[in-house]
Amino acid sequence: MNGASKCNLLIFMFLFVATVVSQEKFYDRRYDYYEIDTLIQNPRLLKKYLDCFLWKGPCTPIGRVFRQILPEAVQTACKKCTPSQRRLARKTFNAFKGYFPEIHEELRKKLDPKNKYYEAFEKAISNA
Repeated sequence: MNGASKCNLLIFMFLFVATVVSQEKFYDRRYDYYEIDTLIQNPRLLKKYLDCFLWKGPCTPIGRVFRQILPEAVQTACKKCTPSQRRLARKTFNAFKGYFPEIHEELRKKLDPKNKYYEAFEKAISNA
């Protein structure tokens, strides 16, 4: 391999690694603008999401996505959440607490059984 080829290979590898790293910086932004107010104003629908997150009921496609990332989001204080995702989490979890405090507590224990992360998660989303 000549010098120019090595240089091109290095540039390609750098761009590839940079792309992979930048994609992992945040969760998928596809749901950043989910219509959260519709959800939080409908206790019946909100309860269905709680059941989904607790593995007690069926999930919508978006519910499955959220259920998949919730444990990591709680453990990392929403480190990979965009500002919009933090706002969605704040509104959703406040609604969970308001409408279904006992079930919210059950979800909290499921996501953080040793009570090590949840307080930092709530603090991280509280200013969103």
